[in-house]
Amino acid sequence: MTDLAASGSPTSTTPASAGQPIPRSMTGRLLRLAWSLRGVWHRLARPLTMGVRAIILDEADPASPGVLLIRHSYVDGWHLPGGGVGRGETLVDAMRREVREEVGLIADRPAQPFAIYARFRNGASDHVAVYVVRGWSGKPKADGVEIVETRFFPLDRLPTDLSPATGRRLEEFLGRRPVAERW
Repeated sequence: MTDLAASGSPTSTTPASAGQPIPRSMTGRLLRLAWSLRGVWHRLARPLTMGVRAIILDEADPASPGVLLIRHSYVDGWHLPGGGVGRGETLVDAMRREVREEVGLIADRPAQPFAIYARFRNGASDHVAVYVVRGWSGKPKADGVEIVETRFFPLDRLPTDLSPATGRRLEEFLGRRPVAERW
């Protein structure tokens, strides 16, 4: 295992390659069930929720900057780290907490707001704020329960099984498409 900040090479918390599916543990299956039940709850209750995501960059090698992506135990593909905003939490506080909880990094410099998106799927009324994080400390580490893998990928060599929304966000960030209003 290597640390990209120190060596410039990708960091991975598991030996699985980017194209291989992650076997699901019992906990992963329970989290997938909870994720599905959340969708049912959204269709019934129709709550308004706020979430955050982070585009965490490693620019140690300016010729090949990397972005940190995660794999969940309950949903397929590579994603940006993030999650829900709690009561009494600012968007930036929530983003920092989620980054710390999901990948063990401390976003210790000001984060740059990128965009806010609306997400209306499965009865949900979600809004997601995306931040760009260029300053952080620590070493990425998956918690092994919710997050099963974390890895920096060069922005010009992203994994093929990137989630569609994550792919769109990174294309927008790179200036390859206009920033959308919807997730």
